[in-house]
Amino acid sequence: MSARCREIGAFALVALLAGGPLPAAEAPGPPAGWRLAFSEAFDSLDTSVMAPGRFAFAYPDGWRTNRGNRELEYYVDPRPDREMVPLAGANPFSVTDGVLTIRAWPLSVPERRAAQGLSYASGMLTTHGSFAFRYGYAEIRARMPRGKGLWPAFWLLARAGGWPPEIDVLEVYGDRTTTLDVTLHTNEGGRHRQEQRKVPVPDLSEAFHTYAVTWTSESIVWSFDGAPVFAAATPADLHQPMFLLLNLAVGGTWTGSPDATTSFPAQLEIDRIRVFVPPGEAEEARR
Repeated sequence: MSARCREIGAFALVALLAGGPLPAAEAPGPPAGWRLAFSEAFDSLDTSVMAPGRFAFAYPDGWRTNRGNRELEYYVDPRPDREMVPLAGANPFSVTDGVLTIRAWPLSVPERRAAQGLSYASGMLTTHGSFAFRYGYAEIRARMPRGKGLWPAFWLLARAGGWPPEIDVLEVYGDRTTTLDVTLHTNEGGRHRQEQRKVPVPDLSEAFHTYAVTWTSESIVWSFDGAPVFAAATPADLHQPMFLLLNLAVGGTWTGSPDATTSFPAQLEIDRIRVFVPPGEAEEARR
C-alpha cells in the first residue's frame, strides 16, 4: 500500500471510529497498486457437472440453509442430478446481459418434502473451494430486492472453518431498503463480539450500487458507492484467508417471515464481483 493510501485509510479509520466527519470519497475502487485477483462479470454461470467450477451452491459443510437463524430458504443446487424430484431442474440463477439474477420463490408441499421441509427456494454462491484471500478490497455491484422477509447478503468467512470471524460487506432487509447493514464478527479475546453500522442510504431496490470493504492488517473500512461509511480495527482472528459468499435468504430471526405484501419471485441482481489484493499478498485460488 502506498504512503498516500495508508494516510487516507488511517484518516478514515480515525474519523469513522470517532463518529466524526468522513473524508471526501475518492473514485470508487481499490487502493492504487493493488492487483486484481478475482473478477466475475457474469457473462455466464457454469452449472455443469464438470469438476469443480468457480462457485459452489451451498455452505462448505453442505448445508442448504442457516437453521441457526431459523431461515426458511432452501438453497437449490442447479447442477444436473443434484436435487430430488420434484425440485430436479429447478434453477434460482439466470444471466441476462451481464447481470446475474438470484430468484427466491415459495415451494409447493411436494417440493418442500424435497427441500428438507423448508418453505422457499433460493440461491447461494460461495468460493470456498476455489478462491480465498488474506487482506484485500472486495466489491460487489448489485440491486437489492424489496419485500418483507427478504435478506440478501455479500460476506466473507474463514477458509479454515469455524465462526467467527465474519465480515459482512452488505446485508439488507427487504422491508428496510433505505438502510445498509455492515458488520464485523470476531472472537478476539475468546468471546463473540460484533461491531456494526446501520447506514442510511437511498432505496437500494431502485438502482444498482457498489458495496465494498477494504481489509488490511490494520483496519477494515466499508464503503458505499465509493464513500467510506464505517471502519474497525482488524481483530486478531482476521489475519487469515477468507472466502466469498453471496446469497438471498428468506425469513429468519433477524428479518421475519414474508407476508402478503412480499412479491414473488423475489430477485437479487448482481452486475459484478471483484477482489483486489495488496502487493505481496497471494490469493489462494484453484483456478
